[in-house]
This record gives sequence, structure tokens and C-alpha cells, in this order.
Amino acid sequence: MCLEHRGLLDHPPGFRPFRGTDLFERIGGQPTIDRLVDLLYAGFDDDEQLRPLFPRDLADGRSMQKLFFGEWLGGPRRYSEQAHAGLRHRHDGLPITPALARRWLGHFRRALEATVAAENDRRTIFAQVRSLALVLVNGQVAPARPRGRGNRPGGKDAGARESKNGPRPVAWCGIDARSVGQARDLARRGDVAGVDAALAEAPDLLRPTYAAAIMQAAALAGRAEVVRMLLGRGVGADHPFYLPVGVTGLAFERVVFVTPLCAARMKRRSAVESLLMAAGANEDVFTSAFLGDLTSLGRMLAADPNLAQATDPAVDVLDMTAVEHAVAGGQSGALRLILDHVAPPLPGYVRALRGAAAQGSPAMVELLLAHGADATRIGVGRWVLHPELAPLLASRGASIDSSGSWIGASCTGNQGRKDDPEYVRALLRHGAHANDRRTGDPQGTTGVRALNATALHYATKAGFLRTIEVLIDHGADPDVRDSHGRTPLDWLEQAAPSVPRAAVRNLLAP
Repeated sequence: MCLEHRGLLDHPPGFRPFRGTDLFERIGGQPTIDRLVDLLYAGFDDDEQLRPLFPRDLADGRSMQKLFFGEWLGGPRRYSEQAHAGLRHRHDGLPITPALARRWLGHFRRALEATVAAENDRRTIFAQVRSLALVLVNGQVAPARPRGRGNRPGGKDAGARESKNGPRPVAWCGIDARSVGQARDLARRGDVAGVDAALAEAPDLLRPTYAAAIMQAAALAGRAEVVRMLLGRGVGADHPFYLPVGVTGLAFERVVFVTPLCAARMKRRSAVESLLMAAGANEDVFTSAFLGDLTSLGRMLAADPNLAQATDPAVDVLDMTAVEHAVAGGQSGALRLILDHVAPPLPGYVRALRGAAAQGSPAMVELLLAHGADATRIGVGRWVLHPELAPLLASRGASIDSSGSWIGASCTGNQGRKDDPEYVRALLRHGAHANDRRTGDPQGTTGVRALNATALHYATKAGFLRTIEVLIDHGADPDVRDSHGRTPLDWLEQAAPSVPRAAVRNLLAP
């Protein structure tokens, strides 16, 4: 079965050109990749034309690029385990011109020459990375908008000027994201005229990824007339877009892409489904897996067993297979059928395992473990509270490491989190330590990683009294200091007015 209808990038060589080769080991493995990326980012930091395209702090991007190039060059699939969104979605809102792509490639060539010894390897790698870089070009000239060092393209005033003097700019983040958000809202409401006007005001909305987002909004809401209009404007009947995290869960945030047809069937929007089928929409293994259509799935796998391990072109560089789609859809029957067609060597299925655990599905977790899922990399999650999953996963090596990632999931008041002492107690029972620090890349200069703070700092600021008690009972140090020399009590001074300061002080008092 051909899966080209799901692709959003025209990249003939493929996104995994070194999979199955010994190139990764031959050039020195991850240490070589790390040096290459460090040199690459050092070049970006001093480049006045490229630097504005990156966030203020380059540390997070550098860390993920090390994982990306490690996997892309044939190493472990660590990037696919944790990254969100593919290359197209990460770059669509950036003004990447041919000139900027060439500058990027210049930095890459210099870093490559300094780290990879063999000329033949350098030539092979550069040929593939050049193809990848040039396919991301989305503009012929650099935009006239001013940019400050370390900021993403386009400030508020610049965006306002452009909307008055020409087509409204479009992006996935910042003020320019309003165009996408407004068009999607209009599509959900079934406002055909409104969507048509939005497309006229911001023609870039018809670019594949943005148009796919608008089409999906209309398909999920059953807005057949909007779908009809979009098809008439040339929007693809098959262009996929990722489902909301509320549907897929955090493990699959922005990585489970479904076609408009899958979205319509999921919500039983028969009128939209009929329109899409008439427009030539394709069936595929990912749709059948997500929806649990065992008849269709069985027929496809019987015809081509390789589809069980085929990677979804919609997320280009990430390894998202029908296994992940079945888990995201909560389809244990489909998962069993797919795994029956997977031949060794098996991938780690780490993301799928996280998703199955987050859904609290022993059936799917057991299936994945039986087929080689790597429980040792499952990481933080509420699986630690599940009476069946916690002992099952722990028996396969699952545990919470001391990187401090568990602190953000349990000890801060962000994203509506509440005081949850049982969760914290379970995390501590499965490997976390009360004095772990919420750190990451030691080169980070901004954000929570640079604070080097403990769980007690965060729980104090959030006013989580019961969590504070649990941490202290497990040996948390009330006098511990962050990278700025501040104790948890110092953090209390920055807490919200609703935090019970006197009660917190009593708990932290010697």
C-alpha cells in the first residue's frame, strides 16, 4: 500500500537514509554527534542572520538536536521516543530562504569537517543533510520584519504593520499564530464565508500543514460545507494533522496524525466522510489501526505485512507506526493484530508503552512488553499509582530516575495541578529521591533547568502542604539552596496570595 498521500514534505531520499547502516558507529557514535552539534550551535550563536530564528536559550534545542542527529545518522531511536512534531511543523512558521538554508549548511559543513574523519562519510552525510535542509525552504526573500537577538521572528508591532500593508503573516506560535487559530475556529463553527475571507487575507493558510489543521477542525465538527469549500480551494483530502492532546494523551502530543477521513469517521460525520471519499480520500493502515477497524486492518496486513512497521510520513523524521496509532486510539485488538505481523528485531516501543500505561490498560501494556517494549525508558507517569501496572512495569525495570523530571509533573502548581501527596509518595517509592533537583542540560541558562531547585522549592511555592509533608518525611532538606542561593522559604515569598504562608512555614521550621 502506498502511503505517499500522508506525506507533507517532498524529500525523495527519505528521512531515514542511514537506518540499518553502520555509519553511526563508524563515525564514533553519540560522542561525535554531540561534538558536531555543539560546534553547529556555536556557529548559530555568532550568526546575526540565523540567530534570530532560534529561541533565546539554545540549550533545549541543542539537546534535542543531539538526539535527532544521533537517530538520523543510524543510532538509537531516542529522538522518536520523546520529540513532538515533525520537521515541517517545526519549521513552517520560520522564514527559511535559500540564502538562510545555505548559511545553515555552511555551519553544518564546518562542524562536520571538524568531527568526522573520513572524507567519504562526510560527503555522504552532507549530501543527505543538504537535501533535508533545502526541502524546508519556504520563502525566496527574507522578511522585512525587525528581529531582536534571541527572539522568534516577528514582534507585535511588525505583525500589525504587515497585516495592514499586505497579506497577514502565518506561523504556529506567537502573534502570527492568530491567523491559524481564527481560521480553525471559523471552520469549527461552520462559517464558510469567514473561512474564505481568512484564506484571502492570509494566503499562506493554504500551505499544506496550515490547511490540514483547518480541514481537520471542519471534519471533526462535521462542517460539510466548509470541507466542500476547502476541497474546492485545493486543500488535500488526505493531508493529515495531529489530534488534540485531549484525544491522544500526553504521550502522543502532536505526533499522532490522522487524515480528514479518519477524523470524520472517529466522530461519525457521515456527510463529511462522503465528501472526502468522493474527492478521492485514501484508506490506510494508520486510520484502520486508530479506529480499530480489524477487517480493513487485517486485509491490509495480509496484503503487505511490512505495513505493521511502516513509519508515518506525516511526522517525517519520527518513527510513528501503526502500533502507536492503535495505542493512541485505545484499540487493543488492533494492537494485537499489528504486533502479530511485526518481525524481529523489534523497536523499543517506548512511546507506545507510555501511552498504554497512561490509559491504564494492562492488556495493551502486556502486549507491548511481550513484544519487546523497553520498560526501563518509560519515565515519569501515573503508572506508579496503578495497582496492576506499577508492579508489572517495575518487574521489567521501570523506575523514576533522579533527573528531577518528576518534580515538574507533581510538585508545581502549573497547568492546574493540585496537591497530590499519593502521587509523590508513589514516585518516591519507584526511584525518585526527595532531594532530586529539577535540572536538565547543564548548559541551560534560562528557565527551570537553570534554577537547579528541588521538589521542596516547588511544592513550597505552590503551597502543597501535604506534598511538603511527604517530602520532609522522606528526608528533603528544608535549608537546601537553588543556583541563586535561595531556600524553599525564600521561594515562599514569590508564592501566590492564596498560598497559606503560615502553614508552610510551620512545616519547614526546624
